[in-house]
Amino acid sequence: MANVLKKDNSAANMKTVFIPRKNKNDTERYVAVNGDNMLIQTGISVKVPEKFAQVIENSQKQDAAAQTFIEMFANG
Repeated sequence: MANVLKKDNSAANMKTVFIPRKNKNDTERYVAVNGDNMLIQTGISVKVPEKFAQVIENSQKQDAAAQTFIEMFANG
């Protein structure tokens, strides 16, 4: 019987993300996806699994949209 080698696809499913710090004490961010969770370091680019990267990117898009909405009504 032949031995079957499994490919390590973990590197293929990784994505680089950057989470900016909100203040000097903001060193890591808790991210959870479908019961899986991890702490992601802020202020530097880090590689994370793709599902966590998607959540971070969606969060950053929503933060930008909220900021635009606030500025639109604050300026009259």
